Amino acid sequence: MVSLNIDVANLPREAIERLLELAPGQGRVLVRRAFGDFRREDMDDLAIQLYQNGFQLVHCPAWPNQRGRLKSVVDDVMAQDLRDQLEGAPEVEVFILGSGDRNFIAVANALKRHGRKVVVAADQESINRELRLCADEYLALPRTRGGRQLLPPEPEVGLEAPSGAELLEQIRLLAASTDYLTLRRIVRALLPDDVGGPGRLRSALANNIQELIDAGSLRAERRVIRGRAVMTLEIVDGAELPAPADNLSTNSPDIAEPAPVVRHRTRRKAALSALS
Repeated sequence: MVSLNIDVANLPREAIERLLELAPGQGRVLVRRAFGDFRREDMDDLAIQLYQNGFQLVHCPAWPNQRGRLKSVVDDVMAQDLRDQLEGAPEVEVFILGSGDRNFIAVANALKRHGRKVVVAADQESINRELRLCADEYLALPRTRGGRQLLPPEPEVGLEAPSGAELLEQIRLLAASTDYLTLRRIVRALLPDDVGGPGRLRSALANNIQELIDAGSLRAERRVIRGRAVMTLEIVDGAELPAPADNLSTNSPDIAEPAPVVRHRTRRKAALSALS
């Protein structure tokens, strides 16, 4: 008997489809579970597809930390569920882990100590080396998006992600044309798909947005919209923008240079002589 467990955020759709083809080769698939934050806007179609393929959807909501960053709990929930399956489904002999994350090394070793076979499925670029060595078998999955094989990113020349006041102004204009803002909406609006697939730019833009949140220019707030919890972003009026590093020059007339430190070596030597 086989237990098939997938971290949906770790595998693209085409990789999941390939894994569904490979899984029966390990035996009869008795358990099918998919773990992820299914409240995300991009999870709707995938959730339906997984449900139609007999998966039990295990919802793992991401929660913001004190700095407003969303923290995923998928790995923790999935690892604990695998341990629970050892007791609840003793007939399962093979565990397939659809993830290449190193956080599953400990639970993979625990499954092996109980005499279970561990099969790890992920693409060759995202699979953790230690996890692959720990597994009894490795299934190579395609690294694709939208039905196309991913190619190495091309050099991005002349493209920069907006930041600071420029970024905040673009977000302000976008807020005037939509009912609410999310990180995904902002990135899609400011960096559409026709700019050449700039993965580095998207990552840089997300970091710049996080800097605005840390500086208090944007506020992250969880709201319930159409029955679903969504992490929204709101502009905070009057907040100070993070100062660019290039502007922190001591030659600027607006910044006073620090006064030189005067060291009174003569007085110090006299004091030491008096103590001796």
